[in-house]
Amino acid sequence: MKRLITSVCVTLSILLSLAAVNNAAAAELGSVDMARVLKESQLGKDAEARLEARFSEKTKPFAEEEQEIRGLQQALARDKPLMSQAQAEKKEAEIQTRIKKFEKDFAALQRELMQAQQEEGRKILVPARDAVGIVAKKKKLLAVYESSQSNMLYLSSQIDITDAVIAQINGSAKTKSKSTD
Repeated sequence: MKRLITSVCVTLSILLSLAAVNNAAAAELGSVDMARVLKESQLGKDAEARLEARFSEKTKPFAEEEQEIRGLQQALARDKPLMSQAQAEKKEAEIQTRIKKFEKDFAALQRELMQAQQEEGRKILVPARDAVGIVAKKKKLLAVYESSQSNMLYLSSQIDITDAVIAQINGSAKTKSKSTD
């Protein structure tokens, strides 16, 4: 219910701002999918590569441990009819202990990964916002909305500037890398 009220308020404020802009002059609007910009721009790809390099080795032991636990579970399921109840319970307890340790350690790695993703995302956000501003000025837009979070029910692809923003970021990144060489 609260989300519905928030959505209605945001939509009304957007409509009111559009009405005011429309009265002043012909409104030129743009939309951008920032998630796509962060994923498809060269800066985003570089950040993803850094994260992959940093965390790929850390995740390998978890994949191996998961396989070992699955193997133990399968062996228990296969051998349980041949075991005494005490042996089966002991084996189940051992497996549960390993699962709990695995989950605890993996949760810590996931928290570390999420923190690293946020840090990398912040590094990209400033150039992305700058690129949105540059593209908006070039296209003489009065407003640019983030398409996935604007609570708009319809956005025409004609006002989507995501590709231009990605091109702007990639162009800026190349210019900066040449100037630092």
